[in-house]
Amino acid sequence: MDELLTLEPGDRLVVVGVGSDLRGDDAAGVLIARRLAEQESDRLRVVEGGTAPENYTSVVKAFDPDHVLLVDAVEFGGDPGEFKPVDPEALAQTSFSSHAYPLTLLTDYLERETGATITMLGIQPASIDESEDLSPAVETAIERVVEEIATALSRSERS
Repeated sequence: MDELLTLEPGDRLVVVGVGSDLRGDDAAGVLIARRLAEQESDRLRVVEGGTAPENYTSVVKAFDPDHVLLVDAVEFGGDPGEFKPVDPEALAQTSFSSHAYPLTLLTDYLERETGATITMLGIQPASIDESEDLSPAVETAIERVVEEIATALSRSERS
């Protein structure tokens, strides 16, 4: 698998977790944000955007990031737990969404306002039914994404 994220020395990263922890695997983004929160530093800001990530744009802009990574459960036809960068424009065409506004509005706005590289990371859910339970595949994906973000930050410090 290609690297999830490539950072240069000194790059600043904002991770925005999107989704609802009341809809099964849709909680993936917010759970990643919660797990990364303890690793915040002068290079990493974590935002638990939930179902209204657009409400946190001032936090993102104030951090002056080089990269913004939005993480959400996305139906892209993969295997449950599979994750990959997805095109926010393509997401605007899908019917599933636990948030009020299309994420393409948010990504376009953040790109324009921050000049940062914006990446949308989709995690294929097994189920988004009302439940607080995660599928095992998505739980594993959450752990892997957290590890890959930490690795990207660490690798860029050594460069």
